[in-house]
Amino acid sequence: MKRRVRLCMKDLFHQDVVEMIERETRKYQIWSIEDPSDPDFDAAYQILWDCFGPHGEMERREAIEAFLRDDPFTPEPSGTYMRYFLLVARDADGKVRGVRDGTVLINPAYAPDLCVIYLAHIFMLPEARGTVLSYWLRISPVELAMQYLTDLHAMGKITLPAPSAPGKYFGMNVDLAAEVEYFTPEERLSWQRILFYGRGGFDAINPRHFPYRQPDFRDPDVIRATGNQPSPFMVLVRRMGRERQAQLPIDEARALMRLLYDDFADHCAPHLLENSLQLVLDRLEERAKRKSFVELLPLPTGPRDLHRLKPLFRHNVFTKYYPDSPDVRGYLNSGIREKLLANPRHLDEELAHIARELETRPPFVYGSRDKTATWEGTPLSPGSEPIPDGADPGEITREVPAPASTLPPR
Repeated sequence: MKRRVRLCMKDLFHQDVVEMIERETRKYQIWSIEDPSDPDFDAAYQILWDCFGPHGEMERREAIEAFLRDDPFTPEPSGTYMRYFLLVARDADGKVRGVRDGTVLINPAYAPDLCVIYLAHIFMLPEARGTVLSYWLRISPVELAMQYLTDLHAMGKITLPAPSAPGKYFGMNVDLAAEVEYFTPEERLSWQRILFYGRGGFDAINPRHFPYRQPDFRDPDVIRATGNQPSPFMVLVRRMGRERQAQLPIDEARALMRLLYDDFADHCAPHLLENSLQLVLDRLEERAKRKSFVELLPLPTGPRDLHRLKPLFRHNVFTKYYPDSPDVRGYLNSGIREKLLANPRHLDEELAHIARELETRPPFVYGSRDKTATWEGTPLSPGSEPIPDGADPGEITREVPAPASTLPPR
């Protein structure tokens, strides 16, 4: 008789961790495409377009080409500095295994110490899913952002709070921001993506105060023919070094929204953006009359905290927080209302089903052997969740579970 041995991360020496990750990473190389003439550009763009283009969630080719040709050291009319990135990951045989794109955004007029890294799209080829590469493609833009901040500071374009402290992001508040669909159990990828980001330290901005919509990226002629159709998405943020904080200052939320929409204004007609932008800014202004922050909703990391998906359930969010639109109307008229009326326990049963599936893949690496530890890390202590409206805000923090096993990203 034998029993498989579990492994505790805390027992590893820090250099063990470096060596282990280096060994896993050695078979991949991540390259930054700096110009549309790069031989990898066509393949990289096509991979993203094939995944996101049919749904109106990917910029047109000419827009991406323009992003790469734009001078990142010339600000937009709003004063925002933007540095677009398109990354390609290759394996040891030179085959493309992943693509990531997005934009580094800074505007001292909005927030002098804020740098937003917009993680627009990521696609992992099947051969690389579930590997360390998915983590590196999620955080590799931070390295580009640090160089961009250094260059802007050296040119006198911005002033870094701590220019001699690169290990502390030069004193800047760095926010990774991503958009994902709201949870619905009928779409497997919706909960897989949320778990992927939850295990990476991301939270969701409470849609009650931040009813975000991604602009319609389709061709202008198509939009004129069918009408503007922005997509209701939630915004996920990882506030680098501040992951335990359960509150997002309204000033930071407002700056984040404006920076994202400055990026979109580079390739979308302004009149197609105004309503979606103003909707969020108005909700934040209303919130500011009572509170100085919006809540950050923790994401699930495994089967034991799937209840965190309930505030992000697409039906409830669309019904409560979003105005009528084709996307909202189409989903609510898809039969979900009737399904919930016929079975009020539908959501609970679906969460239990997802939990059972996740539990069939028991992990054997865990974060800590503290008294109350599980393989996911120490459970949240009472009172560590975001406080409800009307409670004393104080300085709210939460415990962050250690990473668990990996589900494939989109």
